[in-house]
Amino acid sequence: MDDSKVLDDFYQKLSEKFPYVTSGSWEKLREISIVKYLEKDDIFLRHGERLQFGVFVVTGWLKLYYLDEKGDERISAFCGGLEYIDNWNSIHQQQALPYSVSAIASSTIILYPLEKMVKIFSKEPDLLQLCVDLSQEMIRKKQEHYEILTLRSPEERYLHLLASKKNWLQEISLTNLAKFLHVSREALSRARNQVSLK
Repeated sequence: MDDSKVLDDFYQKLSEKFPYVTSGSWEKLREISIVKYLEKDDIFLRHGERLQFGVFVVTGWLKLYYLDEKGDERISAFCGGLEYIDNWNSIHQQQALPYSVSAIASSTIILYPLEKMVKIFSKEPDLLQLCVDLSQEMIRKKQEHYEILTLRSPEERYLHLLASKKNWLQEISLTNLAKFLHVSREALSRARNQVSLK
């Protein structure tokens, strides 16, 4: 699919998700859009780098991850279609990223150079509202993850995903789900089998 078609389809879907944004504002964003294609396991950003772009996922899946004190990979978030990533501290305080970002499936993403993006957003009230909504979405994801990690057993954590993120169970590998739930792959596999037996 050529970049123009990717952008056409993406902005059509985005305008349905955020109907209050005007076509003129979408067009301003489209003008600075950069389409990028990632293969599975491609690393897009590394821990310690500075984020130069706002990122929307068009198709596929990205994971945000870090290494814990034992050197084990922990996933702090997954981002699928029409979800947005940035890092407020990285943008406004020039801080390095506290995580890495890589693709867990073949993915198409759209990059927005942050300096240009901030200028456009600051002049358009509808895009300011979009900025608020995207920030709240990212905060909500962090809160949901924290709530999952307060559940004690792998089975409780798996049941939470089953109730609220069923599509993840089909689209994301058990290994990556285990890293998100902060349990071993074996423990998660046992929990899944126990749930299926009930």
